[in-house]
Amino acid sequence: MAEDNKFCIWKHVTGILIVTLIGTSISLLFSGSSSITWNHIYYSVLYSLFIGSTLWMGNFSISPALDRIFRRNPLPPGDKLIYSLLMMMLVSGSIIIFVNWCWFGFIHGMDFWKFVSQGSGMSIMIIEIVVVIIIALVMYAKEFFYSWRDAVKSEEALKREKLALQYESLKNQVNPHFLFNSLNTLSGLIGKDDEKATRFVKQLSDIYRYVLEHKDRELVPLDTEMNFVENYISLMKIRFGDNLIVISDIRETSNYKIIPLSIQMLVENAIKHNIVSKEMPLTISFSMEGEDELTVKNNLQKKSSILLEDSGEWEKHGLLNIKSRYEYLSQGVFKVNGASTLPFPDGLDGYFIVNVPLIS
Repeated sequence: MAEDNKFCIWKHVTGILIVTLIGTSISLLFSGSSSITWNHIYYSVLYSLFIGSTLWMGNFSISPALDRIFRRNPLPPGDKLIYSLLMMMLVSGSIIIFVNWCWFGFIHGMDFWKFVSQGSGMSIMIIEIVVVIIIALVMYAKEFFYSWRDAVKSEEALKREKLALQYESLKNQVNPHFLFNSLNTLSGLIGKDDEKATRFVKQLSDIYRYVLEHKDRELVPLDTEMNFVENYISLMKIRFGDNLIVISDIRETSNYKIIPLSIQMLVENAIKHNIVSKEMPLTISFSMEGEDELTVKNNLQKKSSILLEDSGEWEKHGLLNIKSRYEYLSQGVFKVNGASTLPFPDGLDGYFIVNVPLIS
């Protein structure tokens, strides 16, 4: 952080010195060699430093100001360039008029508006505007290029995260253990409870249908995702019975959207990594925190030993994938056990808690 501050200060100092040097050079160039004196050079440097520093800081504040104004809906690089140029003209014009009024009218006691109307003052300000436009175009063109490059990188990163999440979801659903457990449960039902076996097959097919239909979508309505989660939980309850307890306290959700499969994967994670038995039932709860946050919570009773392929890799990569996508798509904060940055804590007061931002 200290190094960033030093770099920022050095950047401002360097920029102001360069602008002052350019202003002084232009002033001396238009003065003519015969009228150049040390006194004239001194006042040219002071004037150039005065107007150069104010123009530099004024224009440098435009981009951060636009970022704050459009914080919730960031501008595309092209639109931001247009807004920056319009703001540059407004800010630079105001600064040039104000600084010249202070310099010629207040400090030197001249009739500023008469000085402007006679032509020399107007010429000075026109030259300054032209110089500012040239410098600003170079700066904003550079910023536009970097913003466009970063936007392309972010889009590619999102695509990679999305593909990774889709792959992880499909792997969790079709991996041999999931199929083995599902088919084993189904075989136990056939001949003993044909009605429950039929319902099991239907729910299993609905799960695969949802995965195939929604895996390529960026967002789905929260109602749709929760209906799918309920179907998935019903399938799990056929396997675990009353040992799996699910509590839902979710209000009207029609106005919210969510990343598809994300909630289901949190439920899958809870079941996979915790003991689910009559002696130690697993409780998973869903609740709304505030107006735009969904909380998924389960009691912690981790298995003493789990398969090597499931040894926490999903928690490291799957949660990070979901977190990255939510951060890209919304301004909300994705938290695991109260933390929004890595490493995530293992638990919070005996629970595993994930706060998912909802997108309106």
